[in-house]
Amino acid sequence: MTLIDVLEARARGETRRSGRLGLLLVESVLIVASFLLLGILLYQAQFSGAVRWLLGFVLLTAVAFVAWLQVSSGTEEPAPLETPAARGRIRTGEMASLMSFVRRGNEGLPYSQLVVSCRVRDAFAERARLALGLPPEAMRTVESDSVALRSRVHDEVLEDLLYLRTSDPDERYRWVREARARGGFGESMERVLDHMEAWR
Repeated sequence: MTLIDVLEARARGETRRSGRLGLLLVESVLIVASFLLLGILLYQAQFSGAVRWLLGFVLLTAVAFVAWLQVSSGTEEPAPLETPAARGRIRTGEMASLMSFVRRGNEGLPYSQLVVSCRVRDAFAERARLALGLPPEAMRTVESDSVALRSRVHDEVLEDLLYLRTSDPDERYRWVREARARGGFGESMERVLDHMEAWR
């Protein structure tokens, strides 16, 4: 057979078929030989304890190998542990502190209610001062005079919050006491905040 004939046979796939036939023959011989060996070993196991142990060990190894193949084919390498991307540090500052006072104030703690009402009052007083174009001393004078306060703010709810006869802490607590008597600090504060937002 020439080189051209071999190449043509390969192109047609004939060599592959003959190679497959040879491989099939070798596999058949190995399977028959394995069964013969197993039969001989089982026959010898009747008379020898060592052969029994050897067969048991081989059987156990084969079962473990099959089990390992089944488990390893169904598993995969876990993703590597990665630390989360570093986030910039968030500064909560005054808002976190105020939120804790608001939460405790809603739970009924008088000191927290006083702190929240004072902060809301001071924030609105500053906003009103800037909107009215008054210096700080003039705004403090307006806050202590109910007639001057009414003529500039024109909102009874906000006037009640801003009105301070004196700078005494008990006077600042006056609004909290009245709000609690009116039906609840939370509802009164929400009403004040709504009026503050609408105020021009």
